[in-house]
Amino acid sequence: MFTNHTSISGRWSLLQKFVFQFFFVYTIIYFLPLVTSMVWPKLIAWAGLYFYNEEVAEHVSGSGDTLFDMYHFIIALILALGIAIFWIILDRKRRSYNTLLYWQATFLRYYLCYYLLVYGLVKVIKLQFSHPMLSMLLLPLGNKSPMGLAWTFMGASDTYTIFSGVCEVLAGCFLLYRKTRTLGGIMAFGVMLNVFLMNMSYDIPVKIFSFNLMVLGLFFVLLDSKRLINVFILNKPSESLPNQHPFKKKWANISIQVLKGILIILVFTSMISDNLERQKNYGDASPKPAMYGIYEMNDFVMNNDTLAPSVLDSVRWRYLVLEKGNGAKIFHMNSKSYLDLEHYTTEVDTNAHEITLLKYKDSIPRAILNYEKLDSTHYAFEGFYRNKQDIKDSIKLKTTRTDESDFLLMNRGFHWVNEYPYNR
Repeated sequence: MFTNHTSISGRWSLLQKFVFQFFFVYTIIYFLPLVTSMVWPKLIAWAGLYFYNEEVAEHVSGSGDTLFDMYHFIIALILALGIAIFWIILDRKRRSYNTLLYWQATFLRYYLCYYLLVYGLVKVIKLQFSHPMLSMLLLPLGNKSPMGLAWTFMGASDTYTIFSGVCEVLAGCFLLYRKTRTLGGIMAFGVMLNVFLMNMSYDIPVKIFSFNLMVLGLFFVLLDSKRLINVFILNKPSESLPNQHPFKKKWANISIQVLKGILIILVFTSMISDNLERQKNYGDASPKPAMYGIYEMNDFVMNNDTLAPSVLDSVRWRYLVLEKGNGAKIFHMNSKSYLDLEHYTTEVDTNAHEITLLKYKDSIPRAILNYEKLDSTHYAFEGFYRNKQDIKDSIKLKTTRTDESDFLLMNRGFHWVNEYPYNR
């Protein structure tokens, strides 16, 4: 709909003006941080109480599809539509909005670029999709959530995860400059369409925001839609883009380009440095803690009573899993899903050969276990454990240790030659 770089030659049609006005208002009220932080919490709280008699408050949960976010999205659309109708009535005689369109495109170009770099670099440096946790490898496939399956699928392959991140980073880099903006928009729309569909297909709660980023990519494609249709569909020649500059003075344009280059270097350096540090601390590059591994129960003695293995038993342990990041999980014999597991943080004293399991919300030991290495794969544990009723039980364990290298998903690797499909 919008052509000729960031301007439309001649008089705009009524539809072009209305679409621009709606999208312009929407991007201001949805994307500007100052508006988001100051206005939306009060407006959404009022709307929730007035229309549905429910309290709607912003909270940090890791989800981008909370009730607050849904209110934010819907109210932004309604407000943008209402203001655009009012605007088109008051300003219907204006020929065009080329200046506003130029500055809107400039703002959205850097906004989209920033988030493409944020999401792209955490894939290239492999923070968003780390290798599957040991506990995830033990859970039955059918009992994983769709999001858990998607995270396992992505994290199991360094190659695919890094490739998807590189595509996002390249799209962001192309958006940094006007001459490559169209290519950046095409790439951004493609990668964000894939992300949005993945979020929709696997119930990943970033649906609203990924949809908005996808629309921003489409916006830049539409800015050059006429030229793209001429080249790719109609096989017609297309005029070159005008080389527009924000200022009339040459020194001002040079100064802004120098400042832009410095800011790009600083932002890139900061992002990469921060992500490398985070990967070193708790990502794939983080060191494995002492006693890292999966400990499967061979013998389980509680209060001097040997418990035979039974899939219906909710008391006997099946696995003690010591993860990266000093996390620990206990699988009982009847544990089937992630919600059935007991989650702890650990303190390991390698000198005393002692492991302490602690709840994340307090410092009261839920279990203290002394361990002994019997041979290369077998370990014995002895100590106490507070069960769900907070009763202190004595336990003695004999276990077999494994880790991710014992799972086909992690040890199969890549093969150029496959005489037969290895679909297991």
